[in-house]
Amino acid sequence: MKMKRGLIIGKGWIGSRLEDFLQHKYTFTTTKRESDAVNCISVNFDAELIPFINTKKYDFVIITIPFGKRHSLKELELRFTNISNFLSNYKGQIILLSSTGIYPNNDQIVNEDTYHETDLAEPYISIENLIKMHFPQLNILRLGGIMGDDRYLSKYIDLNKDELNDMVNHIHFKDIIKVINTCIEKEVKSTIYNVVAPQHPTKREILEYQINNKVLDATIKKGKIISSEKLISELNYQFLFPNPLEFKS
Repeated sequence: MKMKRGLIIGKGWIGSRLEDFLQHKYTFTTTKRESDAVNCISVNFDAELIPFINTKKYDFVIITIPFGKRHSLKELELRFTNISNFLSNYKGQIILLSSTGIYPNNDQIVNEDTYHETDLAEPYISIENLIKMHFPQLNILRLGGIMGDDRYLSKYIDLNKDELNDMVNHIHFKDIIKVINTCIEKEVKSTIYNVVAPQHPTKREILEYQINNKVLDATIKKGKIISSEKLISELNYQFLFPNPLEFKS
């Protein structure tokens, strides 16, 4: 059987791992701001002139370029308008990696339909809608805090940090890759999924385990819980790493 061909826009931390872990199943072309690697195109989506490629030869496209609050909405709109123009009139499957940062910070269980669009945070909602306007077949994966490999909570904060009773909404990068592969195999389209591990320990519980190898049963837990129930039920998805306590691997 002929291998499907995929285009990864953004060969960064997650994009490079996506290619590494799935290259036995798919043939990939990637993009990077500057590259001399094989099958990786140099494209600066912040520039005025974007090279042309024939995107019709790809069976699916995955957009991994982050669009958090480090850039202005105007800068991000230019970047993602360029990405849309780069894809031209592409009709195949598209997966956009977004963020659960789109949801308000309220202490409740949050699914994909909890909030009206007007309550969702910038710049996330504007960029999601910008891409969806060009490509109605767009799938949006709203990722929790990405962990695994060289990313683990105790690398960034310690037990002296404030707000350690907050529950986490984290996801292991290997589950992100598995979810993307599942979407490709099932030919999912025009869908939004939260991609967050189903267990939500507190930051204190994770730090005690990672730093002191101590299992703590926290009595005080605060914050929102991002639900992945839609992903689990619709795709019959089983997490490789359901508990963020065990993400330091």
